[in-house]
Amino acid sequence: MGKYKDGYYIQLPRKIFNDYDYETIPANSRWIYTVMCELEHKFTGKNEDFFFRSDEDLARDCGVSVSTIARYKKPLIKNGLVEHWNTHFRDPKTKRLSEKKVSAYRIL
Repeated sequence: MGKYKDGYYIQLPRKIFNDYDYETIPANSRWIYTVMCELEHKFTGKNEDFFFRSDEDLARDCGVSVSTIARYKKPLIKNGLVEHWNTHFRDPKTKRLSEKKVSAYRIL
C-alpha cells in the first residue's frame, strides 16, 4: 500500500479491468478481488504470501452477503487470479485444530 497526498492507495493489476481474458468476470467479482488485494497487503508479511478469512469475515469486509461471496469468488479462482483452500487454525500451545474452518487466499 502506498501513500498519496493525504490518503493511501492500493495497486491493482490492469488485467482485471481491460484484459480480454478477464472481460467476462462480473463486477461483483472485481470488487471482491479489489478488497482481497487490500486484505493481502494488510494481513501478509515477509514470511507469508497468503491470508486467512472466513466467508463471513470476507463478506463483512466487502459489504456483501455470504452467498454473494460464495458465488462471486468462484470466477476469481477459475480464472487464476486467486488461489483458495480451506483450513483450520492450529493452536501453537496445544497443537489442536480450531473448530472454525477458515479460507486461505493467495493473490496470484
